[in-house]
Amino acid sequence: MTLSWILSYIVVSLTIVLIPGQDMLFVLTQSLTSGVKAGMKTVLGSITGTFIHTLLAAGGLSIIFQQSVLAFNILKIVGVLYLLFLAIQSFRSKTEPLSLTSTQMNTAQFFKKGFFTNLSNPKVAIFFITFLPQFVNPSLGHVGLQMFSFGMIFILETLVVFSLVVLFASYLGKRAKNNRHVQLSLKYIQGTVFGILGLKLLFTDH
Repeated sequence: MTLSWILSYIVVSLTIVLIPGQDMLFVLTQSLTSGVKAGMKTVLGSITGTFIHTLLAAGGLSIIFQQSVLAFNILKIVGVLYLLFLAIQSFRSKTEPLSLTSTQMNTAQFFKKGFFTNLSNPKVAIFFITFLPQFVNPSLGHVGLQMFSFGMIFILETLVVFSLVVLFASYLGKRAKNNRHVQLSLKYIQGTVFGILGLKLLFTDH
């Protein structure tokens, strides 16, 4: 692959990463309400899910979700139920100082949230099986390896961009930690975002 070809992929994929989507909004709300550590754990969980999607795409398994309506709908329903569960959990949570939230809750929980939110989104699987092949050069051979390499570049871009989102959102959260009204608002904003993401996923077509 030529350098210009790789650079063109980097530009296009970075543009896609910068577009706010389900994962970015999820990371934003977790960082805003629970701080840097929780936000970074969420990011690591999310990109771990993306890594699995990359492996599936490289192995050709993601095509199952593209061709099978049943497989797509099962994964979609799992994702919807999980997001709605998180929304209800947010609404029912007690309002505590934001600076204490991330230390009191096991940070592994944030990793799991990011991981399952990403992995249970069938649109991510279809995105990788349709987006990555556009940059693959069959004449070079090793198509699976090429797709895997492009997927890893996408993951690195996501890590950088989402880390910046975490720093920005957690900074805003710290500024609001002593204002109980703001804390209460953030709790409902987080629950609303999770609910909207769940409903949006519910009404997406195959």
